[in-house]
Amino acid sequence: MKKILVIFIILAILTGGGFFAYQKFFQKEKAEETKKVITKKKPQINLLELEKRPFVILLPRIDGHELFVTIDGLKMGEDSVEYELEYQAGTMLQGAFGRIDFQEEPVPVTKKLLLGSCSKGKCKYDEDVSGGSLTLYFEGKEDYGVKGEFTLNKMSEKKGVFSSKDEKISLDVGKTGLASGTFVVVLDTIGLPEEINTKVLAGPIGFFTASEQSIKKATLTFKEIKEDITDAKILCWNEKEWQEYEVETEGEEASAQIGQLGTFILVSN
Repeated sequence: MKKILVIFIILAILTGGGFFAYQKFFQKEKAEETKKVITKKKPQINLLELEKRPFVILLPRIDGHELFVTIDGLKMGEDSVEYELEYQAGTMLQGAFGRIDFQEEPVPVTKKLLLGSCSKGKCKYDEDVSGGSLTLYFEGKEDYGVKGEFTLNKMSEKKGVFSSKDEKISLDVGKTGLASGTFVVVLDTIGLPEEINTKVLAGPIGFFTASEQSIKKATLTFKEIKEDITDAKILCWNEKEWQEYEVETEGEEASAQIGQLGTFILVSN
């Protein structure tokens, strides 16, 4: 009788141990599977050729407390995108995030990105927002990531001079070129609004306001151009076609007198 009891106890221990080992093994597998989903590796940034990238616009709200991002010109069979806006607000780094399914929202698609937070109908806006970056991770036939830097400035604070984040491209509209309360976004538009058959030396760069703005006279300057610019020209996209401007060159700088805001590129003839 004692032998039977001992055998029963041993079997119970072995069976219980086997159950717990089985449970632990599959729990580990499940955890590893979940971890793989959460930590999916994102593609590297800006490896895609310029002509294959989407065209992106970032418009400020009239009071500068919100940005409107528009994505258009998809060329790579994209199904969806995750977007991440990071921006500097004084000494703080803030962010806004989201996802778009292009099956449900075909391009061109626009999303609002609040520079602050809202709760129960009350909003608190971030102060001293100066710019940041917009990163897009696309999924589809070919996953890829792209990133554009931007600045956000008020006319009265910049005295009519607006620059890209790296300060290699600037637009001087003059001290009275825009209304003093106008907010201007300067954005690397990531891609081109329409294909061109010439080499891009610098840009694309966009200068955007809340509403369409006409400027009488402004100077657009591309700096630190390392390639030959003796025959360069500046093109502006006016939402229908590329408009050409005559260029003056000096050393590694190329500039033109322009009469409108929009998306610009420096190209070779």
